[in-house]
Amino acid sequence: MASLSAVLVTVLVMVSNTPLANSQQNLNMKIMEAKDSRIKAMAEAMKSMRILKLHAWETAYLDKLLKLRDVERGWLRKYLYTCSAIAFLFWASPTLVSVVTFGVCILVEIPLSAGTVLSALATFRILQDPIYNLPELVSMVTQTKVSLDRIEEFIKEDHQGKPSCHGNINGMKDLAMAGEIIIEPGEYSWEADTSSKKTKVTLKINSKVSIRKGLKVAVCGPVGSGKSSLLYSIMGEIPRVSGAEPTVVGSRAYVPQSAWIQTGTIQDNVLFGKAMDRSLYEEVLQGCALDRDLELWANGDMTVVGERGVNLSGGQKQRIQLARALYSDSDVYFLDDPFSAVDAHTSAHLFKVRKHE
Repeated sequence: MASLSAVLVTVLVMVSNTPLANSQQNLNMKIMEAKDSRIKAMAEAMKSMRILKLHAWETAYLDKLLKLRDVERGWLRKYLYTCSAIAFLFWASPTLVSVVTFGVCILVEIPLSAGTVLSALATFRILQDPIYNLPELVSMVTQTKVSLDRIEEFIKEDHQGKPSCHGNINGMKDLAMAGEIIIEPGEYSWEADTSSKKTKVTLKINSKVSIRKGLKVAVCGPVGSGKSSLLYSIMGEIPRVSGAEPTVVGSRAYVPQSAWIQTGTIQDNVLFGKAMDRSLYEEVLQGCALDRDLELWANGDMTVVGERGVNLSGGQKQRIQLARALYSDSDVYFLDDPFSAVDAHTSAHLFKVRKHE
């Protein structure tokens, strides 16, 4: 009876841990979500620190960050309380097992000799270390499960397939040479959800569009009309709701509206891993009006730019990424308002160069 009571108490302790472990797992998920929001806001603040300083928005953004920290701290407090309850339960379980076992022995009048008591305590002592380590094991298992679930959710996301890009055009009837684009009718949405029938359509293409090699096509429209979304749909970066995917023949180069600069030298940003072709390199620098800037920099094209091009102006970053696209010598170029960050004189120079090309 004493042995059965000890086993029963141990099982009850194990079972009572189940709701606590589930609560610990849910709280851990809430902590990870709150941490993601806080880190995202912190990264955004660090990236746009100059704008925050110029507009004196430090106090407002600090209040926002503190609210996010308060939310995270609240979930963390509940999580630690749950961990404390689990730890208390298992640290007290050896004493509870001993009290119940010897109490049952007294109730059923089982004789307790020194040898019996010492043997039982030695057995409980052996079982004590695994029971003590069980809270840490439960905590690690819940954290591992949460991390694996987040990784699995990211891997199973519905990634939109890229548009067809044919390098070899032999045997194709509709397309004659590299550099042509065929845009099929279809609907695209940034909020595409396969489980829901109601999807807000961001872009709708009603007719088939064919662009031959050598043509320069400009898409005009007011702000928010879908010009950038059209480029994203051609490149396959926006989820397609219905219709056939666009076909792009040959290699592609894309110049986004907001410049992207990698940490390194000017030359590294223009070459972007390609071999140096001095004649093409100098022609690209001259065409993008970077030769004038190189004369101002002490080290020329070997000048090191800071993180995200912090020591470059907006026009310089825009022209550097335009030079990177031109140096790639691609068949198709997608330019999303490449003259937005340059002045009128420089934009006229760039436009005339591209016009002569």
